[in-house]
Amino acid sequence: MSSGILSSEANFEERLVPTLEEITRKVSHLRGLDYKIVLTSGSFDLIHLGHVKYLSRAKEFGGILVVGVDSDAKIRRRKGEDRPMVPEAERLEMLAYQRPVDLIYLKDDDEPRWALIKAVAPDVLVLTEDHSYTEAQQEELLTIVGRIEVVTRQASVTTSERIRQMYMHLGDRLGPELARILPDLINKIAKSR
Repeated sequence: MSSGILSSEANFEERLVPTLEEITRKVSHLRGLDYKIVLTSGSFDLIHLGHVKYLSRAKEFGGILVVGVDSDAKIRRRKGEDRPMVPEAERLEMLAYQRPVDLIYLKDDDEPRWALIKAVAPDVLVLTEDHSYTEAQQEELLTIVGRIEVVTRQASVTTSERIRQMYMHLGDRLGPELARILPDLINKIAKSR
């Protein structure tokens, strides 16, 4: 029975790596044990089946899967003030319970571009098909990583789409109720002035 990051237990404290220096050290050690290192990143907000399948697919490219997780601040800057739905501490811990995930790193908003990629220098960098890297950036990345693998979406609905659907259904349910109570409420407010 293996222990640490290679065990089947979540071992959150061992899987979460607090600094880039520490992740470089751990990855170097694992390479010395002849493990191929795979890196992927994302928000992992409202973890769903697509995330789990994606992580499993990414793990197929090597022996150790490192996952960079966007901080709350980074997500808010990119997706708006109402995101993430799940706070970073919970997202990090949930990822520790995903079988394919070996190491987890929280990517802060103020980190230099590609800091985690440079620290890990993975054998394989796994991206989703809707990644935002230009062809020139991918060429530059290939000076840091062994190769890039692009994986198709593993679910038909993204987290953002699922949230939009929730809001739309909420409007559908609240609309008739608001239409019923709003006229009386407006009258009551108008009479109190």
